[in-house]
Amino acid sequence: MELINNYKPLFVKPPPNRYFVLTGGRGSAKSFHVSVMLLNLTYETGHVILFTRWTLTSAQISIIPEFIQKIEMLNLYDDFKITSDEVINIKTGSKILFKGIKTSQGTATANLKSISGVTTWVLDEAEELVDQDIFDKIDLSIRSRTKPNRVILIMNPSYKTHFIYNRWVKVKRNDTTYIHTSYLDNINNLSQSFIENANRLKGLNELRYRHLFLGEWLDEDQGILWNQKIIELTRIDTLPDLKRIVVAIDPSTTSTKNSDETGIIVGGIDYNNRGYVIEDLSGTYSPNEWGLTVAKAVGRHEADCIVAEKNQGGDMVENVIRQHDKKTRVKLVTATKGKYTRAEPIFGLYEQGKINHYGKFPLLESQMISFNPDKNTQSPDRVDALVWLFTDLMLNFVPSSNVTFSTPLRHKRRR
Repeated sequence: MELINNYKPLFVKPPPNRYFVLTGGRGSAKSFHVSVMLLNLTYETGHVILFTRWTLTSAQISIIPEFIQKIEMLNLYDDFKITSDEVINIKTGSKILFKGIKTSQGTATANLKSISGVTTWVLDEAEELVDQDIFDKIDLSIRSRTKPNRVILIMNPSYKTHFIYNRWVKVKRNDTTYIHTSYLDNINNLSQSFIENANRLKGLNELRYRHLFLGEWLDEDQGILWNQKIIELTRIDTLPDLKRIVVAIDPSTTSTKNSDETGIIVGGIDYNNRGYVIEDLSGTYSPNEWGLTVAKAVGRHEADCIVAEKNQGGDMVENVIRQHDKKTRVKLVTATKGKYTRAEPIFGLYEQGKINHYGKFPLLESQMISFNPDKNTQSPDRVDALVWLFTDLMLNFVPSSNVTFSTPLRHKRRR
């Protein structure tokens, strides 16, 4: 197995430092080299390796398959016992434990600290851990006296306000080994389609390309999703036949001059599974006003579903809608992830040219361009509604068994 030279310090014994900071963009082979190194480490007796992510619901699905792949590549399957949350080296007894830091009850810091004999802590997707107190509590529990201790941080760089940047990157430390790679270091192992996607993004959004693919840190005032060039490429003058139309709402529960806007975006999907923004009806409304606005939009566009965020009022949201529309299906959704995490897959659809804007939407598009979830103080309600819209239309929609789309639901609309 040929390793990229940058990663060879990982395999040095004894390790040159306690801390290893691995940064890089997509396709940079960080996970590949760390998993190989950890499997190699288990051939030494007495190692307990704690592999964590901020959230980890099922290591058996998300992480362990990557380790199994490396075991098979190295023809070492008979040397390991694999469970739903452990990889155990049968020859030595050393093992890798897979744990999440955040749980439904809070954080599992106390449980992680209590694991006996941990010699190596791996924090994968380290950019997601923003609380340095939690980091310190686990870090200080890695103190084996019989084996060298390692703390390995693996991350796609985020903003320069992150504590990892300020503690390790802003000023280089003598107790840390730094490894940075990009897909260009690993290009011989990547598919042509991956390379083409990287080159396409470079032409569309240089900042996002440098961040995602080259692994550069961002200043806090930089946005990393939409730009004007990407949005201009979405413009169309003719709307095709659509198989579904949805009205999406990010509701505000108050109506004063200082209230957040209620985001109301109408969109649809055609028979080639391309998405379309049709109308932006967002504004500062009372609940009764936005309920009436939504009902009129449903009738005007013959929408088959209303998607609404329920975090701002729960049952009240559906009650407001039902005062004006008693028939249309209402789907309430919950924001369980951060704004950036929810928005990025939708941006990916824009990036691939799968979403069009039927005309211009200046206020929505301005909010899209300025969208920065780590900095925005006001809620980007139009963008939130846009995200709910295309999440339902293009990512999550599963038609019920009695719904068919054998003929166009709507005629073409022209401006």
